[in-house]
This record gives sequence, structure tokens and C-alpha cells, in this order.
Amino acid sequence: MKRLVVLVGLPGSGKTAFQQGHPEWAVVSKDTIRRGIFHTNFAPEYEDVVDRVFAATLVEVIASDAEVVCVDDLNLARDVRAELIELAQLSGRETIAYVMSFEPLDRLFARTQRVQESLSLADPDLRVTALTQKRFDALASSYDPVDEREGFARVERDTLPADADAFAIPSLQGKAHRRKRIERREPLPLFVP
Repeated sequence: MKRLVVLVGLPGSGKTAFQQGHPEWAVVSKDTIRRGIFHTNFAPEYEDVVDRVFAATLVEVIASDAEVVCVDDLNLARDVRAELIELAQLSGRETIAYVMSFEPLDRLFARTQRVQESLSLADPDLRVTALTQKRFDALASSYDPVDEREGFARVERDTLPADADAFAIPSLQGKAHRRKRIERREPLPLFVP
């Protein structure tokens, strides 16, 4: 059965590192949209457009032939996950949640800071907006614990690899590797009636 994988976790918890370990997955990510279209890691003034592009892209990718579609985003709120579960059910996909480690929070925040620093060094054209401690704490406090009763077929926990720090920090070499992998894929039929 085709699956929708929903990653759940704070910034720095290893979501992107985890999905990068599965190159066969079709990944839909708001971070990729922000960087690709707006050349920034986060800008509140663009978030409405990011949300619309993300939703349209997700609908198209879920309707594709991809065996596994992965949503690489925070997905902290139960209502956000409910929308993803409903979309998966409408398309006949089994929905699986992978919940990243939420502890210790200070380590996650420090990792996020290192990733942002690496982003700014790896891509000088990218405008990197710092994630403040206050915003990080607000995200942490907004988390609704994941429960199979939400409609997930399965919930996996603590999937953070031991070497997540190495994977989470982008490098120029990794960026080139991802670009090659994408060039070899067939384009998805986006926005075709």
C-alpha cells in the first residue's frame, strides 16, 4: 500500500536528516519551498504563499505514483496532522507518523543555530533569519503529543540517528549531491488538469 509519512518534530530534531536517509521517498517540504522560491529559510511575510504552494504541491505529489510521500515539516499541532491524515485517506494512502526526539530542548535549539550558521555559509544568496529562543520555546509549547487515535496506521518514536548532527548541517557537497539526484528524477505532473 502507498504511504504518507508525516515527520513530527521541532527544528533541529532530525526530521530532514531522517528523510535524507530515504532517497527513494518523494519529499514535500516548506523549507525547500522557502529556499527555492524566496531564497530565505523563514520570512513571516511569505508564509501565506509558502502554505499555498506547499498545499498545492502536496496534493499533486500524493496523487502521483510515488510509493512513499514524506511531509518534512514541523507538524506539531493535531489539527495540522488531521488535515494530512484526511488527505492521505482520500488518496488511499496509509499514514505513518515519525515523531522525533523532543529532549533535551537546549540541544535541539543549539543544533538549529548551527544549521542556520551553516546555511548562511553554504549559500551566500540565501537570507537566513535567526530562530530566536523565544520563538523556539513557543514552538515547543505548541506541541500536541501524537497519538495513533488521530488516525495514523502507525506511530514511530525517537527516530533521531546517533549521528544526526553530521546529517543536519548542510554542506556544499551535500547540496551538489541532492541536485544530481533531483536531475535524474522524472518531473511530477504539477498543475495539470
